[in-house]
Amino acid sequence: MIQENSVVIVSGSGEIDPLLSRALHEAGVMVRVVRSCAEAEELLNGVIVPAALFCETSLPEDTWADIVKLTAEARTRIPVVVVSRLVDIDLYISALENGAADFIVPPLCQQDVAQVMSCAIQKIVAVQTPGAA
Repeated sequence: MIQENSVVIVSGSGEIDPLLSRALHEAGVMVRVVRSCAEAEELLNGVIVPAALFCETSLPEDTWADIVKLTAEARTRIPVVVVSRLVDIDLYISALENGAADFIVPPLCQQDVAQVMSCAIQKIVAVQTPGAA
């Protein structure tokens, strides 16, 4: 079961997650921060899963692509938003082509983060709903 208004941030650097957490909290979203693909997998295989997952591009042991693949293979499909410290058009295109729902860079304000999360969830719902276009 998906827990609405709940997200997981997969963060390696610890630089972006406080900014993102604050923006999400301001939008009324509960946040849990994990540091690895293994920790994210544990949450995705639980009875209650978050509505979305935000993943930094720089992780110590895994990559954002590992996280996207993990969510694609999970029992309950949730959107992944890739978060980068820098604007990188090639990385942006690669993330979207490989299944990420969106790609964002700081500054991260409450309205923008809430909109990105909402759109990402709508994309997943459309994919999971039979007959949806």
